[in-house]
Amino acid sequence: MRLLPWARSTAFHTTLRTSVSGIHFAARGRVWFKYGGPDCTLSSARAARAAALTEIYRMATGHTACCPPGKAFEAEQALALDLASWQEAEQHRGLRIRARVTLALTGEDAERATAFDEEVRAAQLDQAVAADRLAHLSSTALADMQSARIWWFDQHLRRGHLLDSWDSFDAVVRPLVSENTDDAATRFAQVFATAAQRIIDHPDKAHDLRLAAHVLLTRVGWPDLADNLPGDSSVRSDNGAGQST
Repeated sequence: MRLLPWARSTAFHTTLRTSVSGIHFAARGRVWFKYGGPDCTLSSARAARAAALTEIYRMATGHTACCPPGKAFEAEQALALDLASWQEAEQHRGLRIRARVTLALTGEDAERATAFDEEVRAAQLDQAVAADRLAHLSSTALADMQSARIWWFDQHLRRGHLLDSWDSFDAVVRPLVSENTDDAATRFAQVFATAAQRIIDHPDKAHDLRLAAHVLLTRVGWPDLADNLPGDSSVRSDNGAGQST
């Protein structure tokens, strides 16, 4: 078959999907095609027209299917660059094509795109507010152990009741506090702070804890700290009895 010396053209009207399900671009334009030659597999101008439209549709969909509805202009310019020059059709030997296509959001697709954009903005705002709230929580309430305790106490006051136990604070909040827990002094202080908090739930163990702390501080040579421990005078007498034995 001899290649025709002139190009034929046909109108191109269709919808092209976007990256958002249910929203399509309205595509309009014109397709030019030439067919013929010894390797041509097309038997008529009608077949060539159908093949040309199919090829342009496939190429256009490749651009729009990954394009958000709000970027019709970008997709249209990419199509213009891709379709402006004559090129061989990939799936039909002997067919050469080019096209000019415009894209737009119209009717219900435009309304869906507007609703989609509003949903995206709302979701992004929620994420920004949540991120800001968490950053504020980390930099203030969880900045150090004292701030964390005050924040924890305030949370329970707002709910109308005081804490009955600090176990959940130790299990959940304490690991989140931005403190350097790598040094031995900090870990030591945390252990004794936790023990002191547990006395709230086990007041019968308070005397034993005071006695153990008094013995420890006296043994390391810090009697001034030992004498400042809270509690009654029986701690000192018990400690003295233990040492004389």
